[in-house]
Amino acid sequence: MRVETVIIHGQNRKEELCALMAEYFRLEGCHDVRAEAPGFLPPEKIVGSIKDHAPALTCRRNDARGTAVILDTLLVEGGAVDLAEVVSRLQLFSSAVQAINGELHLVVPERVGGCEGEELARALLKRLGLKANRIWPL
Repeated sequence: MRVETVIIHGQNRKEELCALMAEYFRLEGCHDVRAEAPGFLPPEKIVGSIKDHAPALTCRRNDARGTAVILDTLLVEGGAVDLAEVVSRLQLFSSAVQAINGELHLVVPERVGGCEGEELARALLKRLGLKANRIWPL
């Protein structure tokens, strides 16, 4: 078993988490990894009917379809923290992955105030009638 150590440096928590997740997906064999992190091209904006947003990370899985992955951060320093902005981003990225049969991943802090970040994200998604393929509490 080969173990690789990756040192992550960023200007804020969002950059650090994006760099960490970019390395994770790269090591999983994904290609076209784009992330809001040093050393990566930034993800392209996704055009919405009301507002355009760029996710924190995009990539393609190394499967027959080249499944697209869209990842965003929720309530992370350096990212969207305003509820209206968070909702707008979630709705747009959820719609985008449905249209292309892709995957939506969310990175949340382990704790937000007195709550677990993953629990908070799941409650918000449920209230909006949206789903994520995976929530990463980091």
